[in-house]
Amino acid sequence: MMKKSIAILLLLAFFSCSTPPKPEGLILKVQYQPEKTYSISTIRGTETVITYSGQDIAMRKLKSMRIKNPTISKVKTKTDTELVTGKKSADNSFPVSLTYKKTMSLDGKNEIPEGSVVEGEIMGDQLPIFNSVTSGTLDFKQKAQLLQTVQNMFEQFEFPEQQLLKIGEQFSTDRPTEMAMEGSTIEIVITTTYKLLSIKNDVAQFELGQSYQMTPKRMDNSFTGKGSGKGQLSFDIGNSLITEYSIKTELDMNKKLDYYEFDLKTINEFSQTTQIGKP
Repeated sequence: MMKKSIAILLLLAFFSCSTPPKPEGLILKVQYQPEKTYSISTIRGTETVITYSGQDIAMRKLKSMRIKNPTISKVKTKTDTELVTGKKSADNSFPVSLTYKKTMSLDGKNEIPEGSVVEGEIMGDQLPIFNSVTSGTLDFKQKAQLLQTVQNMFEQFEFPEQQLLKIGEQFSTDRPTEMAMEGSTIEIVITTTYKLLSIKNDVAQFELGQSYQMTPKRMDNSFTGKGSGKGQLSFDIGNSLITEYSIKTELDMNKKLDYYEFDLKTINEFSQTTQIGKP
């Protein structure tokens, strides 16, 4: 009887030692590794509805300009890119390039020419800093716009220093931006909240929430705006990589002018998947 009890205890001890403990939390930080290839697929969709109202003279003017009321527009693009990192140098930096493999819009046209390359550098465990664009068809202005777009895409995954985040806990980031509207500028602060839901098979699942604070630079009562969003995120802990990210936002704005006003409603959908290439 004693021998059986000892055997059972030894068996339990073996399994308790051989089974790694489940992680209690993590620090959300994206890090790209040298000499790797990452395949990135991005889908963006935007639907905008602008509704005009006001005095008859203004409505007739809009009609004479062939402006529909409401004005509805839809844009959807799908982009496949490849991020390639080079060999690490003595100063802990390594080169990085993002190549556009395929990009299509709702109307079937190439949004960005295939083969366009955005190049930059990664310093240590920081996010990429891009500094140049190579493309046979884009002009200087278009290259500058593409460079800024790519940089913004990566900077959205720059998170503040955190303590160990446990399941059920959350943190928030604020990202300022600006938007031009009818001769004025609207300052926008986008607050994104990340809540850790679970960790399973070395993958962390997050719930995302967004809110938009909109303030016109010229303080008056002619503009009001608000916005919110919801999404989700999957984080590969072992590779320090966001493998799936999706968010849907809704914005509502109103602008009053001398003879008319308009309501602008926008629904934005963004999703991105990233796969690390096999060595």
